[in-house]
Amino acid sequence: MLEAIIRGELPPCDLVVCTAEARHVYSGMVPGWLAGRYDETALSLDVPSLVRRAGGTLRATSVVALDPSVRRISLSDGSTQDYDLVPIAVGSEPSGLNGAGAPAGTVPLKPLGNVRRILERLTEISMQPAGDIVVVGGGVAGVEIAFGVVARLRQLGARKRVRVSLLSRDAALVPDRGPGVSRRVHRACARLGIQLGMQATVISAEERRLVVQGDSVRSSIATDLVIWATGPAAAPWLAHTGLPTDARGFLLVDEQLRTMGDRRVFAAGDAATLDRARWTSKAGVYAVRMGPRLVDALRHTLPGGAGRSPTPYVPQRRWLSLINTGDGRAIASWGVLAVEGRWAMELKDRIDRRFMRRFAQLVR
Repeated sequence: MLEAIIRGELPPCDLVVCTAEARHVYSGMVPGWLAGRYDETALSLDVPSLVRRAGGTLRATSVVALDPSVRRISLSDGSTQDYDLVPIAVGSEPSGLNGAGAPAGTVPLKPLGNVRRILERLTEISMQPAGDIVVVGGGVAGVEIAFGVVARLRQLGARKRVRVSLLSRDAALVPDRGPGVSRRVHRACARLGIQLGMQATVISAEERRLVVQGDSVRSSIATDLVIWATGPAAAPWLAHTGLPTDARGFLLVDEQLRTMGDRRVFAAGDAATLDRARWTSKAGVYAVRMGPRLVDALRHTLPGGAGRSPTPYVPQRRWLSLINTGDGRAIASWGVLAVEGRWAMELKDRIDRRFMRRFAQLVR
């Protein structure tokens, strides 16, 4: 939306942006950052500069509640913000963290600024005689983070002294991407020496240990660092807006990304679930493609905007998936087809860098 305002694609409006993140991090490049491929400026955007360029006001605090009946947002600093229209793009949170009672030192993958803490801990652990790092979550985010951790430890000269484990509640890694991708991910884990705990659920925590329930066995795993990279959960405050949500608490939206309960509240990205396509996963490709449709809908709704009906958002069934294995290769898939190679990582790198340059150029 900021891009559209800067480029003059939306009618004039009083813009207020509420976010506690000074830099917006692109999740698709975070594993590469861990692996040492990118620096922070390559995968993040200067939010205050973008807001200033768009002529808006930045409120550097997070949203904790929204009341559609009075069109008011409550913020974590105790203040409020009234609105006429509000697009919500707060993403998602890792699921299950609170219920597991994770030990001190556990780092959730989101908000993505937490990766700085992961890098600090990896450096500290690399200086120890030995260590144990556990990644919880067998989806794409979890496996890519595990691959990135292995790559960073090798750069720090500590790979042979530090054990990296990956826990998944499923019988196979990344099961939503199909058996071909799953087989290649399992082979990559074996190649990189990542120990797997399948059909494993973290049920409690002790000092520097996780208690894990397997298929039929309960075990205890030593930990110096736990990285929580489980599947998406909705921000808790969304369920208290009074607006319709899906079973997981994400806001239900129509094809114009308007919430089903209020035409003045929009949602996009992980925060939104398309009412007529609830099968849609919380993948970045959907969030990216929702962007232009959100701008189209806002253009139609704002005073002075286009009179024609906005183009509806229709999610695609297949997309190109590229999983960074951290060793200069990537696993590429399209539907049921899956291949792997250095060329795939080069392709991912070009796509990601081009995507970030598009927005970085807005503040130059």
